[in-house]
Amino acid sequence: MPAYYKWTSAKKSRRDDYSCTSIEVCTHPLKNEITSTKISSNKNFVESLQKWSSPFEELDPLLRFEQMNMEEDIAPLETDNQLVNYSKAWSMKRTAILNKYTTGEKLTIVSSYLPGGEKTLIRQVSNLNEKVKHRLEQLDDFDESSIRKTMGLSQQEFITKIHMLDDEIKKAWDSEQRVRAFKIGIQCSKLLSDITVMQFYPSKFVLISDILDNFGNLVFDRLKTKSYGKKDIHGIQDIDPKQVPEIAKETCQNWMFKMASIRELLPRLYMEMSLLKCYVFISKDEIRPTIARLTTMIRGIGNALVAVYLRVYLCNVASKLLGTESEEYFYENLKEFLEEYPQIFHPMLLKKYNTQLLTVDQYLSLYIPAVDWLLYGTLNSSKCKLTLLEEFLEKCEQMENNELFLCCIVSAFDSESVIKKSSEILGMIQKSADRMVLLNHVLAALGEHLCNANSYRQLSSESLSQTWWKIAYTMDCTAEFLHVLEPWIQFICTQLSTQHINIILRGTIRYLIKCRKPVDDYTAQIQAVVKRMLKSIPDVEELFLMDAFMPLVELVQGSAARTVMAKTVLTVFFQRYGAATVEDHIVISCLMRLCCILHDSINAVTVEDETKVCADLINKFVQAVKYHDDPEEQLNFYVECRAAFIKLDAVLVTLVHAVNTLSVRAVGLRRACAAYSSVTVPSLRCGLARAQLHLATAHAALLSHCIGQAEANFKALVGLIPDIPHHIQEDGQNKPTHDRVVGLISNFLSTLLILPDNLESNCKAYILTGFIKTMERIHWKKTDPLYYTLLLRTLDLLCEMTQDDYAYHIDGVLSNDELYGSEEEFIISIEKHATNICQELLVVLKLLGDARETRNQYNLALQLFWRVIRRGDLEQEAMASLAANLWMLSQKIQDSNSKMAITMKAALETDNRQACRRLLERLEDSV
Repeated sequence: MPAYYKWTSAKKSRRDDYSCTSIEVCTHPLKNEITSTKISSNKNFVESLQKWSSPFEELDPLLRFEQMNMEEDIAPLETDNQLVNYSKAWSMKRTAILNKYTTGEKLTIVSSYLPGGEKTLIRQVSNLNEKVKHRLEQLDDFDESSIRKTMGLSQQEFITKIHMLDDEIKKAWDSEQRVRAFKIGIQCSKLLSDITVMQFYPSKFVLISDILDNFGNLVFDRLKTKSYGKKDIHGIQDIDPKQVPEIAKETCQNWMFKMASIRELLPRLYMEMSLLKCYVFISKDEIRPTIARLTTMIRGIGNALVAVYLRVYLCNVASKLLGTESEEYFYENLKEFLEEYPQIFHPMLLKKYNTQLLTVDQYLSLYIPAVDWLLYGTLNSSKCKLTLLEEFLEKCEQMENNELFLCCIVSAFDSESVIKKSSEILGMIQKSADRMVLLNHVLAALGEHLCNANSYRQLSSESLSQTWWKIAYTMDCTAEFLHVLEPWIQFICTQLSTQHINIILRGTIRYLIKCRKPVDDYTAQIQAVVKRMLKSIPDVEELFLMDAFMPLVELVQGSAARTVMAKTVLTVFFQRYGAATVEDHIVISCLMRLCCILHDSINAVTVEDETKVCADLINKFVQAVKYHDDPEEQLNFYVECRAAFIKLDAVLVTLVHAVNTLSVRAVGLRRACAAYSSVTVPSLRCGLARAQLHLATAHAALLSHCIGQAEANFKALVGLIPDIPHHIQEDGQNKPTHDRVVGLISNFLSTLLILPDNLESNCKAYILTGFIKTMERIHWKKTDPLYYTLLLRTLDLLCEMTQDDYAYHIDGVLSNDELYGSEEEFIISIEKHATNICQELLVVLKLLGDARETRNQYNLALQLFWRVIRRGDLEQEAMASLAANLWMLSQKIQDSNSKMAITMKAALETDNRQACRRLLERLEDSV
């Protein structure tokens, strides 16, 4: 058992009578740290950081598509001639086609070169003449009996087979079977004549054109090797036909002759296009005439769908060879397409897509990627886009069934040109709206362009809106109507008045009710419309003042749909709302309704992340609402919120803090606010949160001079200490509460210094006494740093409570230094507690030594030593002996030349008190 030391606190002089001894530090704890970072002069600093951080940052896969959509909205495709990269642009188009044009139908592939098919005899030849003769025999040997027709393939199986054919070409080429590779390419190109599954045709074209490109590259690389050996050749511009050896030219001509010997037109055209760049080994002057000839030859393809994608492939090959100089061929092929345009609606093709159960709009959508690509190159070649748009619109006027081309040109042209011709385009749409198949696509594309208009609230805008609304309201399909409404509502929000917006919203509600279909089926589209409105209207608060906005939001009836809608509205509102507070009663009522929808959606199976999102949105609402001139109305609002959001502890915590803030500024409502907190805090599930709120409420009560309420909250806090868990669940992890408990109780102890005693109690400092007794009852491990840290903090408070003048006060609150006036009975009671705490710390020191925790024992010994020399009365022998023994213990444990020990000894040396000098001599004698 450690020796008994009676604690006696030193009486401090008035704080202005002497300068307090200070400990030298190198930095101020409140000083902002300034970090100097050398920024590379040739690289953006943020980019360099992202380079290292990006491998550790993964985008939530569920948010990936939304982010992609946002990036598309923010960064439109660059079409400046100086920056056009056709390969990159086609790569993006290629991916979009493969993602969009899919099918569940069974597919067919015809080939004799899939693994397990035709077996090619490799014959040994003795000379060059026999080798050439053998290859020609192979080319002529199309054994129809060896061709296999594989039917009933799924889409993925078909793609796998196509990739296998690509691999077979490479294997054949590597094994010197070049004719076999050529024949595989021919059979692949023949697959593009098959339109039995039209819906998949654009994707099939992309897959097979990749194979043809690969074959063309193999031939080109072989000719390049024959011509230049291993010399590095970057592109066709580095090839001079005059320097190409005759053997390479002869080989190139042989390939052209082989290609010309193909009997069928479609594979002959595709194979010649794939070999087009090989002409540079014979004559570069042949390329342009060949492209022009191929452009004309495509007229011989009778199927409009097959022909337009053949033109796309020709333009792709031309763009790789000629770059921006190929743009004239885009325009020529587009004009050829317009000449063939009536073939799209030929009865034979209409019959085919009808047998495949395709709707007219699905059929026409198959042409859109091809026409878009032709327009893309055409627009890059034109310096005056407005003139070109006028030319195309004039052609549309002369066409029958012009919706496909009109849809493509509206989508392809820049917003500035389309806006100038918007009235003309809208008039053209109105004339044929009753029979136009792609009406929703054309209207939506026009609306997207008008969203970029700079003019504000012009008469023409109102005229456009009225015309659009007349067309849209007659649509039979609800999904198409909402598709059109989304961009046009943004145009209306930015260009027209709130009255006009409200009229459109009323009409939308009538339309959705009139369609007699469940509105929940269109939740996603309605949500997109609402989001557009919230993001585009200049003053987002105006939406809630319209009588049609909230009815539209609440038109969906399903619980999940209403929750998503409410979350969307609240999220965008708080992102855009510029003012610090919400004061309008109508807006508050609408937001309250949306928050209640969020709260009511939470149940026992709701995941934690979803609950946090809902609580965060509701907290923003609670913090934003302010009734500056009516504190009583503000408190009533908080009472209403407590009743409405009782499931969410995070919201209740926010409400308690808000009410505590209100109690400080609203003098007449202090008791009501205290009662609110007393009722609300016990309903929280987390013991640590309840304790923190009791402390915050006590602080507010003291600031409001409500001593009784402060005492009640301190009592509740003391009673909660044993129930505070060692770990709490946060973000799916068990996190220790050690640091939070230390901070909480330290704050609590520092507040007890200014709390006056209840004179009706027979116990001095009865709240502190109750806390000490509670500490004794808690079965904490005595060697736990949490335990002895709290003992040290309690000792600090007890020493300060014996002083004649406390370190701080609250104006209007009579603390114990004034209440007792250093009454002896009070001082004796406090020092008795201090003695017990000191003895308990000595017990902990011994236990730490027994447990061989020397580092913690050393630190605790020095911390207690510091409190003895700064707060204890060293004139008393017990205090002086305790200080000397603690110092010797620390020296015994560890060399006391540590920074902490040196600092403490230096502070003792600068103290001029006689008792400190005697203690210093005693310490030096003990060395």
